[in-house]
Amino acid sequence: MATVNQACTNSIWLISRGRHPILRLLRDVLPPNLPASLNSLQDEFLWKNSPSSEAGDFSSSKTWDFLHPVGQSFNWTKPIWFKERIPRHTFILWMAMRDRLFTRDKLRSWGLNVPSSCLLCDAYPESKSHLLTDCIYSREIWTGFFRRSGLSPPVSLEEIVVWSDSLSPQRKVNTNCKILVQAIVYCLWRDRNSRLHSSNSKPPHVLSKEIQTILRAKHRHQGVIPLHLVLSFQFVISLWLVAAAIVVVAYRFFWFLVGGSFVFPLFGVF
Repeated sequence: MATVNQACTNSIWLISRGRHPILRLLRDVLPPNLPASLNSLQDEFLWKNSPSSEAGDFSSSKTWDFLHPVGQSFNWTKPIWFKERIPRHTFILWMAMRDRLFTRDKLRSWGLNVPSSCLLCDAYPESKSHLLTDCIYSREIWTGFFRRSGLSPPVSLEEIVVWSDSLSPQRKVNTNCKILVQAIVYCLWRDRNSRLHSSNSKPPHVLSKEIQTILRAKHRHQGVIPLHLVLSFQFVISLWLVAAAIVVVAYRFFWFLVGGSFVFPLFGVF
């Protein structure tokens, strides 16, 4: 790479006479003559952190902000990404909230020749809002879970997600509700795909029982120490007891040989 000082002499540009597009562009945009004073000045490299910023020093943070602009913020982000979530459930709900699920209305908008009817009810055109909340099948799942608690969730999926995080002043109640919402959306989408690819359909009460099984397993996992940790703890305790017994036997044998007694602080007088 040549500097400006190397590319000119006596205020004349040293540019090849070739017909390459870049060379032709340089000859068109560069001024025909340069002031003689420029030859004596030292070149200085400046960096523009964005097209609208002034030239100056390089800033990695400003360059990162320009290359990765902050996206739009949503009020449903926090209710989706929480610590106790089930990852595969969270991913499907996030896809739904971003309108990334390949429902039939989206496939038809891309020009694919697929039926338009909902795979759950086969009565109305399939869309994200219909499939997950408005469908008779999915609505029976939603009301079946919340009717027992005397709750009535909102109609749209976006409102349900936000509502699940502000249901109660108790954090545990809201956490359980968010887990339930994600499990319902995940199981509805899984059952929809099962009907599409294998023609296996489940009545609403069967799908509700599967969701209940998922919730019970999640609660057991949260309330019980994992088995491998229990076994490792028991193994450490067993080693400690064996070592303590060896120490006791060794002390007893030693003081038996010398004919004395010794007060061991943990096990009494020997």
